[in-house]
Amino acid sequence: MYATLEEYRNELLQNGKSKNTIDTYTRNITMFLNWIESITKEPFNNVITQMDTQTYSKYLTEQKLSLNSINSKITAITNYADYLAEHGYMPYIKVSRKKGHSDPKVEVLEKNELYKYLRDTISSGNRLHIAIVQLILNTGIRESELCNLELDDITISERKGSMIIRSGKGDKYRELPLNKDARHALSDYIQNGRPETNSKKVFIGQRGALNRNAIYKIINKIGQKSLGKNVYPHMLRHQCFTAMAKNPEVDLKTIAELAGHSNVELTAKYYIHSSKEEKENAVESLSFF
Repeated sequence: MYATLEEYRNELLQNGKSKNTIDTYTRNITMFLNWIESITKEPFNNVITQMDTQTYSKYLTEQKLSLNSINSKITAITNYADYLAEHGYMPYIKVSRKKGHSDPKVEVLEKNELYKYLRDTISSGNRLHIAIVQLILNTGIRESELCNLELDDITISERKGSMIIRSGKGDKYRELPLNKDARHALSDYIQNGRPETNSKKVFIGQRGALNRNAIYKIINKIGQKSLGKNVYPHMLRHQCFTAMAKNPEVDLKTIAELAGHSNVELTAKYYIHSSKEEKENAVESLSFF
């Protein structure tokens, strides 16, 4: 790894950035620096120019990356350029995000697909899998938050339940209520399916506390077996909040707080927009005469 990039990574860690955010930033910056070296045929000298970022943005466009993907990479580069400037390696530069509009990719299962996925999960009798699926689907918890969940973070009674996310994305703290399906699945797993262990983590596999990769494999394996398609944890998270957004009795602010979003605009961006099918129908309905 580049020396200054390692220093930058350590600073992000000290500032409380999540491991997932740090890994994503580091990966995107490394790709950018490798690209610079491939163009200049020289080792990176800790200086990023505005021309570098503009040319790289055009390069990413030529690679047919989505607008969201391009701007995500540009954001990481901007943050790193600011770090280099703050530490005297280079002057500050203005880095512009690529302009345009693109609805974020929000992939969910069709109603009948979700029914079959959930039915097959429950029919398997695997308490661990049932608890994981029901918890993500009914709370929208992120897989990283799910991995960090500890027994002390959960409170369940006969009619109520809640859990605490102590350090979500952006190190945000929030409390989430648990509905009947989530409470029952969690209680059954903790009381009857969770292995004996000294670990305080809620979800335990054969090799100890589950990590994000293990959670992904569980969700995906069920999807492949049940539906023959790629199902992943964030899809179930989207399923949760997309369903809430369609309920006129649930306001956007409530969804934003449950999702752990920094603002309502972000929630609206993901869950309050016309579907691809609605846009196609709108175009097909055009009649000028």
